[in-house]
Amino acid sequence: MKNNAYKRLMKKTPWVQCPPIDSVQQLLTTIPVTNYTRGSGIATERLNDLESLYREWVKDIIDLSEFTHCYFVNGVTDAINQWVATETRTWQYLQGDYEYANMIGGDGYSVNEIKPEQLLYISNPACETGNFISLDNIDNPVILDCAYIGSTGIQRITPPKNTEQVWFSFSKGWGLIGQRSGLVFTKEPHRSLHIMKAVEGWNYTSVETAIAIVENYDIDTVYNQYKQKQLDMCAELDVTPSDCFFIANSTHPEYSMRRRANDIARLDLSTILQDK
Repeated sequence: MKNNAYKRLMKKTPWVQCPPIDSVQQLLTTIPVTNYTRGSGIATERLNDLESLYREWVKDIIDLSEFTHCYFVNGVTDAINQWVATETRTWQYLQGDYEYANMIGGDGYSVNEIKPEQLLYISNPACETGNFISLDNIDNPVILDCAYIGSTGIQRITPPKNTEQVWFSFSKGWGLIGQRSGLVFTKEPHRSLHIMKAVEGWNYTSVETAIAIVENYDIDTVYNQYKQKQLDMCAELDVTPSDCFFIANSTHPEYSMRRRANDIARLDLSTILQDK
């Protein structure tokens, strides 16, 4: 009977999200609201600390050494807002990938196959399934969304050679959707974020939260905590576990309302994992 309730819940939920992590929630209670004097340089020092820590933290997954500029954003949603607001080119994204950028404006459209040369927005792990995908043989200019890093095990991502920006989030892996914390790494100065960085215009408290996460956890800590629960629940419910621990996938017709592309339904396990 309980499994039937879980199936109804997976059919009902249109989004996927990390369940609240008890130890992370406890850690949040130790972080004071921070309000440095703008221009004192302290906020910049702390952001530089976070940047150094983060580069080391994710190095087994992705090498960011070519991306010499780093900016703090209010989650990947803010990274998208800043990109779309300053992007003048037409871009493409694969069917089933995250569509928010195309919803808010600009000149984007979905494709079944990547068209050569044109700017490509792509998520890896993929928004469509939560799984890692190959980025081999992509010569396009690329905007790479790595929001799901932190909710997966360690697998190598090699950014295509013409990647311009790489984005990260603390929401997906750490249950911090309300904290709005993310990082943007670029090869060239960002048209809007670079201006704000010069005047220390970002959320100082969220930087401290991100530093606390990086200092207290490994990049795959929460994944390792929940992976066996995910595998057990997917076996019980006859669905396929994603590389992302709070996602399952299925081609069964009963989940057709959650299909994003290629007859694959993306299903949220967050409430079920909390229940277990």
